[in-house]
Amino acid sequence: MKWLLFLLIIVAYFFANYYLFIKIWTLIPNGYVTVRVIYSIVFGLLVCSFFIGMFCESILPIPFVSFLQSLGTTYLYFLIYAVIILLLTDLIWLLNKWLHFFPTFLTVNRYSINLIIMLLIFIFIILLFIYGNWKFNHPSVIRLNIKTDKQIKKHQRIVVASDLHIGYTIGAKKLTDFVNIINQQQPDMVLLCGDIFDRSSRPVKAMDASSILKQINAPMGTYAVVGNHEYYGNLLEFIKLLKEANIIVLQDSIATVDDIVLVGRDDVSNSKRQTLNQLTSNIDLSKIVIVLDHQPVNLSDAQNSKVDFQFSGHTHDGQIFPLNLITRSIYELSHGHLFKYPTHYYVSSGLGIWGATYRIGTQSEIVVISID
Repeated sequence: MKWLLFLLIIVAYFFANYYLFIKIWTLIPNGYVTVRVIYSIVFGLLVCSFFIGMFCESILPIPFVSFLQSLGTTYLYFLIYAVIILLLTDLIWLLNKWLHFFPTFLTVNRYSINLIIMLLIFIFIILLFIYGNWKFNHPSVIRLNIKTDKQIKKHQRIVVASDLHIGYTIGAKKLTDFVNIINQQQPDMVLLCGDIFDRSSRPVKAMDASSILKQINAPMGTYAVVGNHEYYGNLLEFIKLLKEANIIVLQDSIATVDDIVLVGRDDVSNSKRQTLNQLTSNIDLSKIVIVLDHQPVNLSDAQNSKVDFQFSGHTHDGQIFPLNLITRSIYELSHGHLFKYPTHYYVSSGLGIWGATYRIGTQSEIVVISID
């Protein structure tokens, strides 16, 4: 099934690129042979840039891999927006053939109109990327004040962050920014909900990410679960790096901290992970029970196990519009807060990002939970 989905994505990517290539090609006059050759080469490099960066990442210099992967995903997002807009314009031209609502001067100058449309598309998407990059670099701080009937000794402030994706895109400077944002909230406890690293440990070790993560200041400790991206790389190496940063990794395991019981689930990438019922069968339900599960699947498990909170990530809320419409159709909760007695759920859209640094129609965020 996964291979079929991958094949469909590749086919869609091919036809989308072919469609965009032809649309721009037809705007270059026949006599401009050199321009068409240069255009073909540049277009081919853009199409292949992400794949070159991904498949050759172990042999190319780290800064060059970062550039290729950022360029490749920037082009991917450009492709999505350009194809959507161009398909809509083609649909309008098609409707005009039947309904004749365009003035004659538009139809007789269609080449010029199409050229103007293409230029406007480029300008619009560039402005969209500028906004999206600004949005990514100004993460939101979501505050949730939650009352509990359970006895707690003191007010607890918990910071939840997910999907940092430390690697080729999220480097040392941005990771330092993340740590500073977390520390500014003066947390008692920090919870990291998986995909802390982004597949490759090579840039993580080069930037000494463990030393930066070690600067997280949380008196009650920093706890983490792994996500699918840790599984894409060397899982054991990533766990070692987290431990070097004084982060306690909960992989189908439990930690009790004062009035709080933390239940950390392994990622669903492990088909043999324990069920939540198995993990919680002997816990003290008089304490506040928090489940960390990277992917927000089977939410009813937490409700049936009578836990108080479940924190997840993974979805990025689609990262850019309209992909968030897809994630919202796949997951019961793609982003935000949901309460199903007795369980509060929060799915974070993530602090970091996959690929190029844009947030369009979504947000980067950390979540500050105050429990009284």
